[in-house]
Amino acid sequence: MKHNRLLSLLLALILLAGAAVPARCAGQPTVICETGVKDGVVSLSLEDLDGSAVYGVQLELVLEGEYPRSVFTPSSRAAYSPGCVVETRRDTTSVTVYLTGSAALNRDGTVDLGELDLGVNELVSWDALPESASVILLNQQLRPMTGSMSGSFPVTATAPAGTSFAPSPSQPESPKPQQPGTTPVPAVLPFADVAAGSWYRSAVEYVYAHAIMSGTAAAAFSPNQATTRGMIVTMLHRLEGSPAAPSAAFYDVSASAYYAAPVAWASANGIVTGVGNGFFSPDTAITREQLAAILYRYVQYKGLDVAARADLGTFPDAASVALYAADPMSWAVGVGLIAGSDGRLDPMGNATRAQVAVIFQRLCANLLGMT
Repeated sequence: MKHNRLLSLLLALILLAGAAVPARCAGQPTVICETGVKDGVVSLSLEDLDGSAVYGVQLELVLEGEYPRSVFTPSSRAAYSPGCVVETRRDTTSVTVYLTGSAALNRDGTVDLGELDLGVNELVSWDALPESASVILLNQQLRPMTGSMSGSFPVTATAPAGTSFAPSPSQPESPKPQQPGTTPVPAVLPFADVAAGSWYRSAVEYVYAHAIMSGTAAAAFSPNQATTRGMIVTMLHRLEGSPAAPSAAFYDVSASAYYAAPVAWASANGIVTGVGNGFFSPDTAITREQLAAILYRYVQYKGLDVAARADLGTFPDAASVALYAADPMSWAVGVGLIAGSDGRLDPMGNATRAQVAVIFQRLCANLLGMT
């Protein structure tokens, strides 16, 4: 019975899927981040709740610095954490913590969430903490709580008296990528493997500046590496501002994977359908016809015209295009996203990261109207 209750709570949560201390507003729920107790650890709690019973919590913090080894441990044995989703982009880390319980989690207007270990051997500086955090609370009926009990909560940093903070982790001296859809600053690429005169240089600058693609390492873009299905869906998810979505029921998509939320969003909106038998194959290199089909559905999702068609008969391997991909491939060629490879469509060939950067630059600039 307890197991079923925790499972129901987990499913409900997935469905929602400085030195200066920020000022606290009277009567407004607040996220408390206590640092300085242990190296690399932030103790998390919620305060000033209105007294309503809380049975589930989803908390998202966007931290300054890269903490890919972050893990979360609940403070109470009566609470259960279905997962801690960590997504690291250049200079920032998004951490989403899930917490459930078979009984109410709060006591006297407070929920002691637990400890977030960032995996570093130094005290966490206040500079790394955000001014606000996104919070979703569930009531006993497993529904989101209304009013001030869900939404953007201010963050208050605390520390034991006399704590001396170490500086925030140092980062490369280059501009941060802008949020997708905004006018970017000129990109200063940190990638040693993207030559100034390469045919894909401007495209990599574009997708990097728009925070659509990042590197495979601090100084590497890996332009010739095949792009995976999970990578493609993550890029589209970033274009949309990383919205939440119901969980996608794919056996091979772990809740802790970087592409879990993107796959859930894309599946919920009909942009991806998986490869059959309940599998998505997120780590499999995407084929050119799969890429065309996903982009075709994404543009339809955006409500844009997909009537353009090209005559695929001009390509000698047109007959090898799968039936499901015929219209998407014809459209992709017709709007100039895909131009063929050595005179062939090569529908089962893989798309490299350099090729995908060029395709996404065309998609954004020519079809989505982004600068």
